[in-house]
Formats: sequence, structure tokens, C-alpha cells
Amino acid sequence: MINLSKKQVLLILILASALIVSGCTDEDGKKISISGNDTELNISLSEQTEGSWCPAGSQIQVKNPTTGRVLNMTIAGTEEFENETFCRAMIETGNVENATRFEYMWSQDKNTTVWSKYDEDGKLSLRYVNRK
Repeated sequence: MINLSKKQVLLILILASALIVSGCTDEDGKKISISGNDTELNISLSEQTEGSWCPAGSQIQVKNPTTGRVLNMTIAGTEEFENETFCRAMIETGNVENATRFEYMWSQDKNTTVWSKYDEDGKLSLRYVNRK
């Protein structure tokens, strides 16, 4: 049985985000499902993804069916941060009793990313801004 580390999950999210942005989908252009090694990856694209660098409403789910641990990412749309427009995604990981919430934002040119972590009360507990 293979358990995914947090780094592996983040890598999967970044790759899945790249698939969404690049338009790599099934024939219908709406869903992709991949499973193996005790991990399921499901990507569901919103109807407005074509030509959009920030496909609001799209969802990514990484699930370990053995342990029940799930990571969900939903692209919420664009948001202004420090006078720049970012694509914003909300990420929840863990299980019902112990969930952790993150926010991931990236600029259209992908030169700036922002990671934010929220505590159980929904208050910002950590923010990391990376500029290339």
C-alpha cells in the first residue's frame, strides 16, 4: 500500500492544475479520472473552461480509498491581491473529524504564487508568497 506524503499530494495538485489550464481532458472536455496505487484522482471541469486561464467551478479530488483521506481543490475564480489578479483555489484535506483548509493562488503568468493556511476557526494562520 502506498501512502501519499503532503509533498506528493501538492505535486499532484499542481499537475492537475496544469492539466486543467492546458485543456488536457477527455473527449467531452469535462472529466478525467485516474486510479492506481491506492489513489484516485478525479478532475471535473466547469463549462466555462475553454480559453480560460482560471476555470472557476472546476474541481480536483485526490482520494485514498483505503484510508478514507481526501484532498479536494475547487477553483473559485479570480481575486485581486496586492494590485494583481490571481486565480484562487480552495483546498481541503483530511477527513470529517480533522480537516485542514488551504488557499492557493497563482498569477496568470505563473510568476507569483500565494499559499495560505487557515485554522479550524477559518482565521488565516500562515501565508507564503513566492515571486520569480
